[in-house]
Amino acid sequence: MKTQILIAVLLGALFIGCSVSHIITDDSNENYLPATEEMVEVYSTDKIDKEYVIIGEVLSSVESFNEAESAVRQLRKRAAKLGADGIINLRLRVTEGVFGETVHAKGTAIKYVNL
Repeated sequence: MKTQILIAVLLGALFIGCSVSHIITDDSNENYLPATEEMVEVYSTDKIDKEYVIIGEVLSSVESFNEAESAVRQLRKRAAKLGADGIINLRLRVTEGVFGETVHAKGTAIKYVNL
């Protein structure tokens, strides 16, 4: 009995440490070459000094012990896979769950034009 409880607790801890990320692309047929995560710039507004086109929405959720940096890093990875140069309108939200807090991040992946 104790072994079964221990296994259940360990499996629960394994699933708690997971992160989730999603990509929602637009309806255009444009495909861009993947970028590197380090090259993706992140802005908390859509008022930037570069002309851009929107290529999709990116979302991520991580356990709060990973902090907001991990959630943003997941966004950057997903945006890079889309070929994005940046993320605008970054939004962070923290929710409290049964086993702790989760940091949710979302933003709009963009591609610069006329560069």
